[in-house]
Amino acid sequence: MSVLWSLLYRSGVNKFAQSVALVAMVTLFLSGQAEPAQATVDSCSDRFPEATWEIIRTGPVSIETTGIASGLAERFREEIALVDGWITEDMGPYSATVCLVSEESSFNTARYESASRRFHAHSDLPGRLFVLNVERVGFVAPAAAYALSQHALWQQNGNEAFPVPIAKVVGQWYRARVLERLEQYHRDVMFGNFFDTDAIVDWTSSTQQPVQNWDPETNFASIGDFMEFAVATYGTDVLLETDGDRWSQIEGEWRVALRNDLRGRDTGTTGWIGGLALTVTSVLVALIAIMLGLWAKHRKKARPETPAPIPGFFSES
Repeated sequence: MSVLWSLLYRSGVNKFAQSVALVAMVTLFLSGQAEPAQATVDSCSDRFPEATWEIIRTGPVSIETTGIASGLAERFREEIALVDGWITEDMGPYSATVCLVSEESSFNTARYESASRRFHAHSDLPGRLFVLNVERVGFVAPAAAYALSQHALWQQNGNEAFPVPIAKVVGQWYRARVLERLEQYHRDVMFGNFFDTDAIVDWTSSTQQPVQNWDPETNFASIGDFMEFAVATYGTDVLLETDGDRWSQIEGEWRVALRNDLRGRDTGTTGWIGGLALTVTSVLVALIAIMLGLWAKHRKKARPETPAPIPGFFSES
């Protein structure tokens, strides 16, 4: 009898241990699925040991500087923190290392230079790295806005390249917000879109470049107004939309809205065609009248007939 109890006890203990192990495995699996491990991001000092770095911000988006005065570094920290807050709120968490470089530091800029291009900015999306030359102080904030939005899109897309030009337009929108130029850009695109209300952009024609060197001073664009319309109409969730057909639909709605803003009405009408025709006709009539006046003024007049001489006036005496 004691042997029977001993066997039952051992069997129960084994089953209990197996159940505990199974629960632990399932729990570990589910927790791993719910909260994937954050990728390890190397610091600027780890990546570029030839320079002396100062950490001015820690966290998912860390910032380090080299050769930059403390007052200017604090300005950059505040500007980038502002942009990072926008992007995180709109698209969700992401991480990146930002390395701000002065030309007076010992940072080796040659690694990002070519025969025809100086070092301005370098983005490594898989490596979660953004390196920026701060020579032009006013371009630091807009450059960071553009670059960090690209990192967020890449990571929110499962660490894969996001469709382009969608990604670029998202970057231009954040840049325009930093520069406070959205109203200006809206006016620019509104006057250039009077006749065209059809979608013309292939929104998934390409994908992000994982690693690239670029110049923050040369890629400003007013297309950020399009993303402002999309977000105002459909919310920030649209920023992560990858369906090109969906973006073409939004583009058509945006172009119609631009024409309506310019006309001051939001109902379909063809009355503007008659007004335009009347204006063109008036201009043509005025041009014809001017040409006729000039012709009449400069036409060759007939020479008057010379009267006959007075009899005997030229005779010799």
